[in-house]
Amino acid sequence: TMAELVAEVPPLLRADQAEQHYASAVRTAVAACAADTAGQTCFICMDGNDEEGLVRGCACRGAAGVAHVSCLAQGAQAAVERRRRHGGPGFARWVTCGLCEQVYHGVVKCALGWACWKTYVGR
Repeated sequence: TMAELVAEVPPLLRADQAEQHYASAVRTAVAACAADTAGQTCFICMDGNDEEGLVRGCACRGAAGVAHVSCLAQGAQAAVERRRRHGGPGFARWVTCGLCEQVYHGVVKCALGWACWKTYVGR
C-alpha cells in the first residue's frame, strides 16, 4: 500500500534530512572549486564575500561561471515559476547553466540536486 511505501522512505531521502544533505553538498562543492574561484564574485548577486563560498560547474569562461549554489538554486526556482506562466526551461535549469547551456557536472551538479530536493520535498 502507499502507506507502507511512505513509511519505508530511506533516511537519505527523508524531508527532515534535506537541509543537512544540501549543506554538506554545498561545502563539498565549494571546497572542490576553491582554487578556481578564489578572489571571484558571484555573477548573479555580485558578492564574493558570502560565507557560502563560490562554485564553478559549467563551461562558462571567466567570471561568468562563478556563483553561489544558493544563487543558482534561486535562478532555477524562478525558471520553474516562469515556465508555469510563460514557458521556458523550467526544471532543466536545475541541471543546466543558463548562460552556456552546459549540464552542470560533478560536485556542483550534486549540490544543485540536493538544493532541488530541499526546495520541493514535501510540496
